[in-house]
This record gives sequence, C-alpha cells and structure tokens, in this order.
Amino acid sequence: MTTKKELLGMRIKEFRENRKFTQDKLAEMVGIDPKHLSRIENGRNYPSFETLEKILDSLNVSYEDIFKYSHFINKDDMIEQINAKLSRLNNEKLTFIFKMVNEI
Repeated sequence: MTTKKELLGMRIKEFRENRKFTQDKLAEMVGIDPKHLSRIENGRNYPSFETLEKILDSLNVSYEDIFKYSHFINKDDMIEQINAKLSRLNNEKLTFIFKMVNEI
C-alpha cells in the first residue's frame, strides 16, 4: 500500500515536473539540500511545515491541491480502503451502498 508520505512526495514531484523545475532548482528556491528534496519526493522523508510552505509557494500550489492525490492510488489500494470503510458501516448504510453498487 502506498503511504501518505509517498503520495505527498509523488504529488510534489508531479507539480515540480509540470513547472519544468529540476530538483536542484526547486531545492535552491526552497533553501534545502537537493538530496533532502529527493528524499521527500521519494517518500522517505516528510517535509517540515515550514519547508512544505516554501515548496508550495515556489510551485504556486495550494495546500488543497497538494493533497489531491487519488489519481496515484492503485486499484488494490482503492479496494482495500473501500473494504475498510464498508466494514465499519451499520447494516442499513451497507444495504444502501450495496443497492447503489448493483445499479452501476
């Protein structure tokens, strides 16, 4: 399963590449070591809140947009997350969802 840390890193990398920035350029703009940025993008490290703010400012990205990463979640992870949510529903809500899914 892809971790939140990995998803955040993938999203930062996606925006960086869309802006045509190298890791070195973004790291310089943010004031961090390029190796640190690499570890963030690869999901090994979380950025500090201050570093995340600088990354977002440098990429001209909102907090809301940086955490929209559902397009990175693979099918197996989606099924696992759906199953986890379904297992916590009461019978009435589960029956409602079952009926909706059957109509798709």
